Amino acid sequence: MEEINKIENDDKDKVLVLLLRCETKQCDKNIEHLKWVFSDPYFIVRVQVVNKKIEVPDDKLEYDQYVENFYMYEMLKYASEGPYDKDIGQKTWNLLPVIIIKDSSICSLNPVDDENANGMKKRIKTALEKAKKADLFFLCKWGDSCDKYVDVEGTSLKWSKKPTATQAIMYTPSTRDYVLEKLLNTKTTLSELLNANIAREQLSATVFSPNIIDYDINVAVAQSDYAKLNQCDTKTQDNSVDDGTQMAWMIIIILIVIVVMWFVIQAAMNRRRS
Repeated sequence: MEEINKIENDDKDKVLVLLLRCETKQCDKNIEHLKWVFSDPYFIVRVQVVNKKIEVPDDKLEYDQYVENFYMYEMLKYASEGPYDKDIGQKTWNLLPVIIIKDSSICSLNPVDDENANGMKKRIKTALEKAKKADLFFLCKWGDSCDKYVDVEGTSLKWSKKPTATQAIMYTPSTRDYVLEKLLNTKTTLSELLNANIAREQLSATVFSPNIIDYDINVAVAQSDYAKLNQCDTKTQDNSVDDGTQMAWMIIIILIVIVVMWFVIQAAMNRRRS
């Protein structure tokens, strides 16, 4: 028991990092590079593979969407329980924040600070210290409403309303358990589930701007994957209002032209009769 307590005390101020092997080939180097990026002792890094048989129920989700939800559920569950070691017993990480990263991710940061920029450790520690009220920290985002960002003072973080990406997310312990429960019965994707809760202010989200983790376009398999390179949604609400205003003015102008032409025709007809 003394050995278990020592290990738990050593880990209490760390962050768990789960690298999900799900989208790359064995020959790809993404996992090894990500392990290096998170190699500082501040992080507890585990590479995870979900080997369970997946039976997709008859619901609204497509196969790939259901599989992603299943994978993320397993990752969150693993983070809430921890592994079992026959020598030291049950080792739990239920008090630690957890970062879940897909293996289709790339990163240009160093593990620790260098001459030009803060490393991964500094970025994550600062985020947790400066945004204590945040439930979610998106290391990667795409299609976000960047025009609605609010700064988190002293950081590269922004409060976000629509981060969308599920590529690399850090969950607080309470958020991990909340999302874990919601994933059990949801009929939507994880991305839609998180965005809906953020919009209703059930969860608060921050994003790193710019991303500190990005989608590796070299592993893209569908046209939709290329949208993951766009950190911001260019079709903002303000633009849609402008488009609607322009359309309204165009309709008004057309109606005016029609009315004027009608009067011109009527005047010409009246002259002929006289």
